[in-house]
Amino acid sequence: MERTELLDAGLSRFTIENTAADNFNMIDGVLEVREPEGWLKSVERYADFELIVEFRFMTENADSGIFFRALGEREFVRGWPNQSYQVQLRNPLGQSPFPPVGGLFRHGMASGETRYDEDLARETSLGTGEWQTLLVRVQGTTLTVALNGVAITHAGAIGNETGFIGIQGETGTLEFRSLQLREL
Repeated sequence: MERTELLDAGLSRFTIENTAADNFNMIDGVLEVREPEGWLKSVERYADFELIVEFRFMTENADSGIFFRALGEREFVRGWPNQSYQVQLRNPLGQSPFPPVGGLFRHGMASGETRYDEDLARETSLGTGEWQTLLVRVQGTTLTVALNGVAITHAGAIGNETGFIGIQGETGTLEFRSLQLREL
């Protein structure tokens, strides 16, 4: 199957959920995501897919994420979807107790095997202001994540046969210039 650019028509393939803030904006074809809350929720649901995300951290404290197989029926904190998975997009330069780019959160989902190489994620990240590529592949009950062509995360026991894809608004500022989706 061909890839579909989810940002090709601005934000028409998404709805802005659970925020009163003006923190999701298209500026000259680039999506800017700023704090403090909420998420962009895809209009369509997806099951198995490969998503290529071109992004950059604009601040050292930038922290966001890519939600997938999100049911979107309940929220857990700051307007984010419960019963979902999140691939972390946190700048390794910032201070946080949470994993940097590539880590996996299971929001309201059963635990499962996750292999995440945080040291490799820190080494592979290009830093603030540099465009980077994150590949998220979800097939069946398996997730793989690569940052700038280097595999950093592998997880099993991924549930929800289908769900929404989304982008989290959390801390600092990130930019996205492409979200290319290929259904598997």
